[in-house]
Amino acid sequence: MASASMRRASRCLAARVSVPRFLAPRLALCGQIRCCSDEGDLAAVHKSPIVQYLWKERSKYARVGNTEHKSQEKLLTKTVEESKVAVRYCFKDDSLLRDQYANFNGLIQFSKLFEDLDALAGNVAFKHCDDEDPDTRMPALVTASVDRIRLAPGVAISLDKNYTMTGQVKWVGNSSLTIAMSLDREDDGVSVLGANFTFVARDVLTKRSCRVNHLKPETEAEIRAFQLAEDKNQAAKKARAAKAMQKEKTGVDSTQMSMARELLDQGRLLQDMPGLAVSDAVLVDQTIRESVTICQPQQRNTAGRMFGGYLMRCAYKCAFPTAYMFAGSFPHFMEVDEVTFLHPVEVGNICEFSGRVMLTYTKVRPIMHVEVVASVLKPDQKTSQVTNVFNFVFELRPKAGQALPSIKRVFPNSQATADRIVQIMTKHDA
Repeated sequence: MASASMRRASRCLAARVSVPRFLAPRLALCGQIRCCSDEGDLAAVHKSPIVQYLWKERSKYARVGNTEHKSQEKLLTKTVEESKVAVRYCFKDDSLLRDQYANFNGLIQFSKLFEDLDALAGNVAFKHCDDEDPDTRMPALVTASVDRIRLAPGVAISLDKNYTMTGQVKWVGNSSLTIAMSLDREDDGVSVLGANFTFVARDVLTKRSCRVNHLKPETEAEIRAFQLAEDKNQAAKKARAAKAMQKEKTGVDSTQMSMARELLDQGRLLQDMPGLAVSDAVLVDQTIRESVTICQPQQRNTAGRMFGGYLMRCAYKCAFPTAYMFAGSFPHFMEVDEVTFLHPVEVGNICEFSGRVMLTYTKVRPIMHVEVVASVLKPDQKTSQVTNVFNFVFELRPKAGQALPSIKRVFPNSQATADRIVQIMTKHDA
């Protein structure tokens, strides 16, 4: 029999409905032999209890991979509320759930939270794209990008409070949709973390993009959010076009070229004549930390490929120690910059994560930008391919009664690194 604590853990995962019984034995009877009914169950076995619940719910869309069904012919118009999904984190009330998410510092493991965000966003996307017709095949929905997973300023997600994670469709295009995510503290309703996930729909038979159901925003807040997302997409398109045109005319941006040259001059001085260079700086390449993993089937998603949330988790596990070993002080997560998933990662691939400190500066507190490049290595084919580039932002906070920590500057010793630093500086107005 499951203990009272474990029964509370399963109840806390309810997403506006009672949690299915499958969660209770999974949380309570770890040594018991279980039968898994489908591929979605098998993929979820090794995930967090939140992901297990979400993927179990997603298993109702099993026809997503069925090529025998016809494609969707009539697009529906859905409201934001129709595809809204929420899960609760009862950390305050449940020691089992709290222990599963705690890090060594007593705060939440952001790496696990990234997996939950991706899983919940996927459920929202599938729910919106479902035409509720059992004779049509569901499109394959793939995480295309993540737009800044951002922690509220000055907030720490402590495990002595309860939270609710909510996802809802914010914007819909022809074959893509953006999901707005929020983690809210239950005692005061404050949003402590937000993110936007963009999914693209692909027909499982033709492998081409396919149209998704329309969105009808109803409230003023929903209409405003939709319009802001539409304006942002249009502005991004114009910016890409303008940048391409400028490069055709001039080849480079003169201001950014000048900034990169100044950084590179400092880096070369530091490399070639360290005794004459500034004393509070190191080279970017001196901060590199790497990790390598073989992608196992336990980390796949419901589609059989590597779970995007897992890749974000691995990237964070590389970024955090990179920042910690550089600063010598506990780095507090602030945000993940926009992440684009360039290529799928398959089970059995060797995945290398290379982290380095790209930029440091002090505003109110010292800030670090840590870039993690994820690459798939295939020794048998003698190939290496970049699949993702993550930019994590951390800040240093003073301990009680102590002065603000100091932080060294970093300089590049190659043109490519200098150009990349300038891109980060421009985007973050640093």
